[in-house]
Amino acid sequence: MDRKKVLYIALMAVLVALLLFGQWYKRPLDMETITGVTDPDDLSISIIDSDLQQRDLNLSAGDEGFDEVLAQLQALQFRRPPTNLITSALSFLPSWSTTSKEVEDGDFSHLMITLSQPGADGERLYGYVGFWVDEWEYRDFDHGISLPLVMEDGKDIGQDLCAQLWDAATPVETAA
Repeated sequence: MDRKKVLYIALMAVLVALLLFGQWYKRPLDMETITGVTDPDDLSISIIDSDLQQRDLNLSAGDEGFDEVLAQLQALQFRRPPTNLITSALSFLPSWSTTSKEVEDGDFSHLMITLSQPGADGERLYGYVGFWVDEWEYRDFDHGISLPLVMEDGKDIGQDLCAQLWDAATPVETAA
């Protein structure tokens, strides 16, 4: 074979490998895989509605409702966009994501979910997933950045989850 054919075959092999890796990377993942928290014993959830009223729900293993809420969260399926790999690799660059979302009346603007469990070294292991009007994200603590998540019917699922958790959550008093 001549040198150009070998180079062409090598280039094609690299491209195929990258495409396969991209498909593997964006496969559906559950909350456990996204956050790295495999056996949470604490859930902390904050919900903010369109009027900026906030409610919090804090549950520990053994509390009434803990298993039900955890099952709801574990049933969620997310996909990571392959562009997250570039963002993670370039996490030292300043973030330019300053878009604001328009919240419609009756919609929830934020859902912040923090799961935690005891770590191997005695410190707590935390995982974070957030919902902002119609987009999902997770916190990559290793790189110190938040990265987007994709979910089929993500806005509807996020708004429905907010509505379900709103009733169980406790209103947060704001300082006047």
